[in-house]
Amino acid sequence: MKHKYCSVILVFVILISVYSSGCVSNNPEEEVPETVTTFLTAINDGDFNTAFNMYTGKDFLAVASIKMIFSNKGIEPGSIQDINIVSQEISENIAAVEAECTVSNSDGGTSVVPIYFTLQNSQLGWIVTRVSFTVPLTLDNAEVVDVEVETTKIDVIANNAPLIFIGAVIMLGLGLYIDKRDKTKKKQNSRTIDVSGATPIQKETIAQYVKFVPSQQITIGKPATVDVWVKNFTQQPYNDFAIKAKFSNSVEPEKINLFFDTIAPGETVKRTWVVKPKLSGWASIEEPTVVFNFGGNKYIGVLDPVWLQVQ
Repeated sequence: MKHKYCSVILVFVILISVYSSGCVSNNPEEEVPETVTTFLTAINDGDFNTAFNMYTGKDFLAVASIKMIFSNKGIEPGSIQDINIVSQEISENIAAVEAECTVSNSDGGTSVVPIYFTLQNSQLGWIVTRVSFTVPLTLDNAEVVDVEVETTKIDVIANNAPLIFIGAVIMLGLGLYIDKRDKTKKKQNSRTIDVSGATPIQKETIAQYVKFVPSQQITIGKPATVDVWVKNFTQQPYNDFAIKAKFSNSVEPEKINLFFDTIAPGETVKRTWVVKPKLSGWASIEEPTVVFNFGGNKYIGVLDPVWLQVQ
């Protein structure tokens, strides 16, 4: 019942937000440069998660890669002094943009760094699909990418904003869905990882496609995250892919086991450990153990510890 009442309230909050926005999006000539500016502003603010969420493509495989690539080009958080959109081409659902960033240098001077973008319109709005620091990007060399968007109950309501009562019924149904999802989550938390019969493989092999990305700032008593990214570079799926680890006494994990299930060829999947540090200093996640089935065989491998610096 609690979920049902919350759903009704949420309906009216969403409808008010939709009507206040006028249900009308900006035209592409406004949205495209605004998307590029917002992307670069997020990088300048050190908010690489937001920048990664605005991007779909092959240039950045993880949040950390955005930080690394921009840093290699001399663009650190807080270094962008000005963003100037030099040119933009827009054709139906794709766009090409050239931006120039005035970047402060360590010697106190500034330099102008050109950055080239291609964008694509999707259900999420305009998203960045390519970023280049050397080769100008145009509509001729722009590639259309597949953008997978999960349809949520909120999306349904937003798209049918005038139908208030229908939206209310949907949200009431969402309350039942949440109850069912909570039960499913509890069931998943009780899952165990079966390592019996697994063939050991070297950690150097696993490290090529498993990356750990801890939160940038980890504070005592506050939840922190460790994103675990897995990339399948092969032509066959990884089945029953799971990772477990041992956590030191100074770190309290929300859950120990991460289940990726099936990872298709070429797919990148992320799961997250949520931890609460108890002491300052260095804390560790010991023996990250990867278990998966590939080509009809089960494999197991243990990676190096993941170190967390707690402030």
